[in-house]
Amino acid sequence: MTPVRLGVLAMATLAFLTSCSKPDTGPTAAQAGETLKSHITQVMRQTGLRDVEVTDPGGKDVSCGEGGTKRTYGARSTFEGDGDGFVLEMTERLRATWGYKVDMASATASHKTVFKLASSRTSVTVDMPTEHEITVVGETDCVPG
Repeated sequence: MTPVRLGVLAMATLAFLTSCSKPDTGPTAAQAGETLKSHITQVMRQTGLRDVEVTDPGGKDVSCGEGGTKRTYGARSTFEGDGDGFVLEMTERLRATWGYKVDMASATASHKTVFKLASSRTSVTVDMPTEHEITVVGETDCVPG
């Protein structure tokens, strides 16, 4: 084997071993689930929504991927007045308070918008399924077990 090929093989082996030995330093599914619950609860409270109903209490590992788990959480509320204002306020609070990025925005009347915060492994979806109802649901990324 030539010295160049031997060097390339050594570098490829080192890169492979390094990528395999890196510990997962992000939050666990349980930690990300608590973050998700906290963010959704706070954003609904901060926008002044009353009678918030938890639709998915979360707190349970959901199997995903190869040996991974994720967590979910969701809430809904009804309101009077302009729903666009609630959606805009939630968008701004998710972005400004925690740094969520818009991952997907819908141009439909529901204003369904998906936000992602990579550092906490969480995604939050704000939706207005009916004229006077808003839902905020989320899930964590699939975290290796």
